[in-house]
Amino acid sequence: MENNRSPLTRVGITGAAGHIGTTLVKGLPPHYTLTLYDRRVVPQDHGRQACPVLIDLSDPEEVPGAFNGLDALIHLAADARPGAPWESVLNNNIIVTYNVFEESRRAGVRRIIFASTNHVLHGYTMGPNPEALDLSFYTEGRIPATLDLAPAPDSLYAVSKLFGEDLGRYYARRFGMQFVALRIGWTVREDDPSIKRGTPAEDYMRAMFLSRRDCAAAFTRALEKQMGEGEFLLAFAISNNDRRVFDLEETRGRLGFNPLDNAEAYFK
Repeated sequence: MENNRSPLTRVGITGAAGHIGTTLVKGLPPHYTLTLYDRRVVPQDHGRQACPVLIDLSDPEEVPGAFNGLDALIHLAADARPGAPWESVLNNNIIVTYNVFEESRRAGVRRIIFASTNHVLHGYTMGPNPEALDLSFYTEGRIPATLDLAPAPDSLYAVSKLFGEDLGRYYARRFGMQFVALRIGWTVREDDPSIKRGTPAEDYMRAMFLSRRDCAAAFTRALEKQMGEGEFLLAFAISNNDRRVFDLEETRGRLGFNPLDNAEAYFK
């Protein structure tokens, strides 16, 4: 059964001072009222009204009451380095994610949109390091990865994102929350994948690039998608790259996300 309640208009974003956070603040439609959470000052050059909140989400004394009044929460806050050490992953990705989900439940937040990562499957296609691609994926004609493929994390960072996905499944099933996990590709501040031209990361970038426009569109669809109580939705968030290693068809059908950009256009 679909949820016919009022639209999700009061939206919080954790990690709002980061690259994806600032992309969403600028790129989400203007009818969303945003509250921006970060332990750093969120830049104010985004051209829209938004309420900044300085907060350490790993501190259980700071979190209570932080999400009161929100309809939805976009959870971006994390140490996003594939090589992040365990101590940082534990504090910033696992403890923070639990604190955020639990406070969202207490506050009556109806939907969580979780920033997962392409790295949860990159073990199938990884080259010599987490930012390299095994080109035999193309030469051997392997089938693009689908959302039901068993996870193959390439790092502790990826393991922490699988924890977030599974914690979301639990909160959806146990408490009736709506949960969307987006397995995000590779976004860069320059919004130009060709910055990796000639580097060992070039092939991986050409497969995983996510433009700012497509990033904002994916999260907008995650907010607008009609969902039932307790529904869990998993999707890819990458641009329509010719060299992608992920199958976007299921994401198009489930989420209605139709990316417009293509990494190859930047390499001509």
